[in-house]
Amino acid sequence: MANQLDRLYYGAKGVLYNKLHFDIFKHKLVKRYAGVKIVEPSEMNTIIKSEIMGGRPFMAGRFGGFEVFAMQSAEFDDAEKMRRAIDFLDKSAGFFPKDEKLLYRFNDIMKDSCSQVDVLGCWLVNYEEYYVKKYCSDIKNVGVLMGLEPWNMMDEPWSEALRGKKVLVIHPFEDSIRKQYEKRRELFKNPQLLPDFELKTLKAVQTSGSATDERFATWFDALQYMCDECDRIDFDVALIGCGAYGFPLAAHIKKMGKQAVHLGGVLQILFGIKGRRWDESDTHLMYNENWVYPDRSEIPAGADKVENACYWEVKTEGKEGSDNG
Repeated sequence: MANQLDRLYYGAKGVLYNKLHFDIFKHKLVKRYAGVKIVEPSEMNTIIKSEIMGGRPFMAGRFGGFEVFAMQSAEFDDAEKMRRAIDFLDKSAGFFPKDEKLLYRFNDIMKDSCSQVDVLGCWLVNYEEYYVKKYCSDIKNVGVLMGLEPWNMMDEPWSEALRGKKVLVIHPFEDSIRKQYEKRRELFKNPQLLPDFELKTLKAVQTSGSATDERFATWFDALQYMCDECDRIDFDVALIGCGAYGFPLAAHIKKMGKQAVHLGGVLQILFGIKGRRWDESDTHLMYNENWVYPDRSEIPAGADKVENACYWEVKTEGKEGSDNG
């Protein structure tokens, strides 16, 4: 069991940040987070681009809020939190079966994965700082979460470094991503945001909402399957968005001697794929007539349980299907 003083210290710190609405990434006088250098979004963008061009083993990523809640509930052996955490992780991040005792193993895998991350996009979720401090032993830089997203640096996005590379995209929306990539020059005002590269895809296991996959008895089996599939594919860089699978999958890829950028759910934006979460944010200002919602075949059972269907189309009364044709 982890030190309970750490639990109190980092828990109180998180509450204080929230109560004061204090964002350390907006304060120029604060230079470090969990002892790690804080970089501006533009510098994070430059670092990721440089690493991709250099070709060295590399991992950039972020934690999911449900994942960190589940991790810390197991780390500090909090039975009440674990009961809530398994419900969140099951519905919104694809973890199964719904057995809170498995959260100890999940936490161990995530802690091991932390050791591989080089650049982390942060958003001050409770106990994020604890995991950075205790387990991210290789980390070089941290910064605000939006720094990972290349469209926020539209003039010189890090994604333009993917040109000519063999790029593996690991995501449940495999078909939509392939179709949208064919329209890549028509999706953004800067076509270099999604440059020419050799696209390879691995359809991620989809177990969010009420979705099940009878090939696997546990989340751990599904994760191992995707790791094994990555071992069989020839690629240079992986772009990842697949719920709770994403962070440990990115760590596995770095251990393979390759590069991984774990963007999480927002990865669909890079391929001009709309979703409720972005319909209701400034991101929708990038939409044009070539953007689509995920294909109907990519909507899992119980999608509404995943943050109110945040990755899919919002249905209106009397409307059927999506606008993808």
